[in-house]
Amino acid sequence: MKFLVIGLGNLGRAIAENLTRIGDEVIGVDLNLHKVEAVKQTISGSVSLDTTDRDALNTLPLSEMDAIFVTYGKNFGTSVQTVALLKSLDAGKLIVRSISPIHETVIRSIGVAEIIRPEQDYAATYASQSLLGDLFQRWYQVTETHHLYTIKTPGALVGQSLKTIDFQTNFGIRLVGVERARETRNLIGLKQTEYYVIDPLTDDLILEADDKLILFGKMEVLHKIKEL
Repeated sequence: MKFLVIGLGNLGRAIAENLTRIGDEVIGVDLNLHKVEAVKQTISGSVSLDTTDRDALNTLPLSEMDAIFVTYGKNFGTSVQTVALLKSLDAGKLIVRSISPIHETVIRSIGVAEIIRPEQDYAATYASQSLLGDLFQRWYQVTETHHLYTIKTPGALVGQSLKTIDFQTNFGIRLVGVERARETRNLIGLKQTEYYVIDPLTDDLILEADDKLILFGKMEVLHKIKEL
């Protein structure tokens, strides 16, 4: 796939380099020449230009992109102008970093549906980690209110069946998957632990100490899990 990443600060650079790492073609754009030079060896291509200049922006292969990221983190005006110009040029799918609530309102009014909120995402991750402590593994936002969590199985649930636990009734949260550890050997014969997803989930499945639970629900109900 092909992506354009506009704004090569910490977030933009991380997005560009990670997309490149998994095999995608990425062009990075920033007015700051030092930032452009910094990624020349790690992504497909990079260019220095003013994205608030319509003619300059139009020199980019906008129509060839599967998606365009706009990741400016400080300059409200530059971000809004860039997004407005991209929309006027029929640039296609836009994914834009939110700088503030007002900024998000403005870019949504322009027609942007996909928003990145790194500060809020970090805050939610930190809150989940603080609440769950050592149980916390991973967190993904699905909607404004609901999230997917991967947590270690609380000790109080080890040895119990899914039917007995009944996550939905007793905790107000839905169990969508269980990852279970198994021992394998790598190419040179050394033992290693890998996780596989148990499918299908059945009521008589007994949870084990090393299982990881994939849960879907609101952050507010997690305290019930922590209190076990």
